[in-house]
Amino acid sequence: MLNTNKKIIWLLGGFLLIEALSFLSFVYPLISPFVFGLLFLASLAVSIYSLEYGLLIILAELLIGSMGHLFYFSVGAYQLPIRIAIWSGLMAVFVIKFVGQLIKNKNTSEYWQRIRNFPLLKYFLILFALIIVGLANGFLRHHGLATIFNDFNAWLYFLLLFPLIAVYGHVDEGKLNRLRLVFLSGALWLSLETLFLLFVFTHNLSFTTEIYNWLRRTIVGEVTPTLSGWPRIFIQSQIYPAIAFFIIFWWRQTKAFTQKFFSSKNIGLMFMAGLFISSVLISFSRSFWVGLIVALVFALIIIVRLSGFRKIFKPFLWLGVSGIIGFILIYIVAIFPFPAPGAFSADFLSRLRSENDAAVASRWSLLPVLVKAIIKEPFLGQGYGATVTYYSRDPRILQQNPSGLYTTYAFEWNYLDLWLKIGIIGLLAYILLLFKILALAWPKKGLALDYLKLGLSTGLVFLAATNLFTPYLNHPLGIGFLLLASCLISADRVY
Repeated sequence: MLNTNKKIIWLLGGFLLIEALSFLSFVYPLISPFVFGLLFLASLAVSIYSLEYGLLIILAELLIGSMGHLFYFSVGAYQLPIRIAIWSGLMAVFVIKFVGQLIKNKNTSEYWQRIRNFPLLKYFLILFALIIVGLANGFLRHHGLATIFNDFNAWLYFLLLFPLIAVYGHVDEGKLNRLRLVFLSGALWLSLETLFLLFVFTHNLSFTTEIYNWLRRTIVGEVTPTLSGWPRIFIQSQIYPAIAFFIIFWWRQTKAFTQKFFSSKNIGLMFMAGLFISSVLISFSRSFWVGLIVALVFALIIIVRLSGFRKIFKPFLWLGVSGIIGFILIYIVAIFPFPAPGAFSADFLSRLRSENDAAVASRWSLLPVLVKAIIKEPFLGQGYGATVTYYSRDPRILQQNPSGLYTTYAFEWNYLDLWLKIGIIGLLAYILLLFKILALAWPKKGLALDYLKLGLSTGLVFLAATNLFTPYLNHPLGIGFLLLASCLISADRVY
């Protein structure tokens, strides 16, 4: 345990160093290309040495990198994000190793055997085929090349499936421990970072403006005021602390259920869960909150199915206490007296009753226009790069065009976005894949419960529900988790 804590501290220190380098690259742009090049070469060298370690770097970048622009390299007017660079490097290394194995061992090569025996392979291949149809459809409809590229490039992240299968199609205790360590450390870092940003933006520190500009420039997150005075600290990667919360919950239900409720170990688990959930609460994201409620209902349904209603009280209480701890952490940070905090209402949940804000109004303004566009080509869709024009009340859009008329290819109604681009056939293929993953993880009566499968599947339900209003299943943040979850849930395990 002590050794694990030391590793977590080292990883947290590494995350701090990376974000400090990102901030320095923002403040001193001249060093930016050198830092970018150094990090890319380091990740490439690690991937060559070990494909597993290269994938851990990919995961770490997803955890702390948010939209993938912590670092970028300017090529003319285009800025190459570090996420694309390290992904491209790892994929190149994988292809070389994969081809090398095929040449040497032919049909018996290790990577090929794992890929061909992957239980979910045919469902992924069906989806991939429909994605290619959507891409061809976009070209045939003469959508702009730049628009097609910007709309489609995130879907290339699905190719990460193959190196993930190659590495995690067969999992031993060592691999699982290293993966768990990176994931939980990254989720812990995000939670601590969210609380740090809460402190910064409730206490008007001298460097608040620089932090805000860095967040906006690197697209790490958004900080906006609310009517109650609470700052909304939204980081796109905050889905991962939510997923870590469910993993901790299921670990408690399957591994530590014999512990007394107020034992030191159980209190420690609730505190960690509260820390994870605090970042979701202070995000003020209704999409996250909806996803959280749906996933918690899913978890309680599993408990009732396996153990009956009589066994639901303690898990429900554990969840409630963890949530209260999350609220307490937020309030302690916000009212910390040095320096003096700003004024804000105690009505933390006023966000739920905020029906008329610009984001909600714009979303509902988009809906009928998007539905009309879908009806034109409901089966195979209009392809990548398809756009719609609607009236938005977003202040940023109104600054550029006072009429509010806005044309875009990216929509927050994400399932409708999928329907528009790859048609109802493609959307159903994606939904079928999600159900197949959940079916593999669904617990069977009489068999030992696997906390990791339960945690990942509950996290997947959270992601699918969040995706109703905030796009994740067509973004590397959501795609990356989906791919990793599918591999770990269906993997052969040797302990």
